[in-house]
Order: sequence, then structure tokens, then C-alpha cells
Amino acid sequence: MFIRRISNTIHIQAPGKVNLFLDVLQRRSDGYHEIDTVLCPIGLFDELSFEPTAGKALNLQLDFPERQVVASVDEQDEASEPDRAWDIPSDQRNLVLRVVDQARQRLGIQSGANIRLVKRIPAAAGLGGGSSNAAAALVACLTAWHGWDRALATSIAADHGSDIPFFLGDERGIGLCRATGRGEVCEFFQEKPHLPLVVLHPRQGCSTAAIYELFGLQANDSDAPRKHPKSQKIIDACQNGQAQNVGQWLFNALQSSAEKHNRWVTIQLNLMRECGARHVVMSGSGSSCFALVADEHVRKQIVKRSKQMGIDRAYAVDSCFCPSVESQVDRLASLS
Repeated sequence: MFIRRISNTIHIQAPGKVNLFLDVLQRRSDGYHEIDTVLCPIGLFDELSFEPTAGKALNLQLDFPERQVVASVDEQDEASEPDRAWDIPSDQRNLVLRVVDQARQRLGIQSGANIRLVKRIPAAAGLGGGSSNAAAALVACLTAWHGWDRALATSIAADHGSDIPFFLGDERGIGLCRATGRGEVCEFFQEKPHLPLVVLHPRQGCSTAAIYELFGLQANDSDAPRKHPKSQKIIDACQNGQAQNVGQWLFNALQSSAEKHNRWVTIQLNLMRECGARHVVMSGSGSSCFALVADEHVRKQIVKRSKQMGIDRAYAVDSCFCPSVESQVDRLASLS
């Protein structure tokens, strides 16, 4: 994330992410699955602003600059329908309000705030938008009310979402990261490779719960979970300064389940391959898919073909690396 302050309002650009691999292991006693994954932040950003107020109310305003009514690409569906990517609540169901409210309780204060969130990362995509927003909200409210406190932020994050700790980064910054456990145990790599991507998201998203349920039905519970052989190759490449070569090993254990749940996953993967991309995979629990592709012509072709197919969210973006929250907050203090 990138942090700045204008007057008494804190503004944060909150990035999305893709999974270079996602391995799903055994089911835990708490109902979650053990996972192993490498996360890569990408240059697709939501924007959060946080203005402390004298009152007690927490007000959240959501803006959707890309929201539109899209016509169905199915001939049998004559009516237009709203784009479900932007069906995001502005009440206590939103992670932003939940983490800010918990921070307020933990700090023992009753301060209020006006929060504005400009959404460009679609929901139900596997791109981490909700978790990134929650991380940004934690940074903003703690910085404004109390001073940045990594231990407190990490504690609150653990209660609300597996990806939130990743978006908080560590004392060195936010970048390539191996995440294990439920996804909350983060080990950040030092390497900051330039990874050119094209990220797609169709109008039909995927429910994380539904995809994991379908994955569980397909899995044979009598089989002991085994680590995918490609996962260690990607981990080694990230550790040894060879992350630009990971394309050949991309995989996602949830992809086949998602393809059965949402035909657009297969459509996206095939479209990117037909345009010349060799390294393609689904991100998270879907429905977004992405290609690692450096050829600018291929990138443009994917974006063009996607829009022709009714996939309006087609982003040619790169990997994104951010300074640590600590260094950015210290810089803000030095400027005030």
C-alpha cells in the first residue's frame, strides 16, 4: 500500500494480489483448510481515505467508478443485469468497518471517522480486494488515532481475514510472500521481480465457500494430503532470485473445482492461451484468471479479445512492491 496525508485525512492506495500457486492441504479442526501459496501484489488499486471526526459515528462511503450495467453475452438472456462485482455492502458486513470498530474498542476510544472507499478491485474475484481494504483501514485508523502499532494491527487482522496480514507486509515492505496456515502465516521474500501480467475478471464471480466445498467433495478424504511438486519450485525460484521464471510452474489446486462451478474460468484461460499466453492460471478461489506474459502485443490482444467476449475487466498490470508501513508513517511524521 502507498500512504499519504492531506491535512488531517489519510489516503491509502490498497493493491490487489494474485496467487503464483495455491496448494490446498488438509482440513483443519476449525473448518478451514491448510493452504500453501505464494502471493504477489499487483498494480491494481482501491483507494481509501480516512478522516477522523469529533463524533462517534463510523461512516463508510463506497464509490464504484467502473460500475456499469452489462448486457448478457448469452443469447437467451435478453435483459441486462447489474455487475455483481460491485455488490459490496457499506454496513457492518464490510470488513473495513469491522476492523476499524475493533481497533476502536481495543484502543478504548469512542472516536468517529468518515471513510471513503473507491473500489476498482472487483469482489468475488480472488484478487484480495476486501482484505487489502481492511489492511488499509487498520493502517489509517491506528495512524490517525493512536500511532502505527504492528502488533495490534496483526492481532486484529487475525480475527477477520486470512489475507489481511499479507497486505500489512513486514518491516521491510509489502512484496512476494509465502503464506501458510489459513493464509495468515506470512514469510516475505527479499526479491522484487518485475512480473508483467494480464488479469481478467468476468461478470460472474466465485464464492470462496462454494469453491472450497466443491473441492472437498472432489477430494478423497482417505488420501493423505500431499504437497504439489511444483510448489517448491516456485518457492525456490522466489528465494533464489529467479522469480521471473515461475510461469512454467503456475498452478492452483482449486482451479478444476472452479471450472465446474463457473464456466467463465475456462473461457478466460482458453482466451489467453489463444492469444499466445503460455503461462495462465486462476487466482485464489476465482473467478479472476491471469497470464504471466511480457510480450506487449500479446497483452494488448488479450485485453482486446476479452472486451469483445464481454469481459470488461481486463487489466495489463505489473507486480507491485511497496515500502513498509513503518517507513511511510515515519515519513508522514517528518513532513508534519
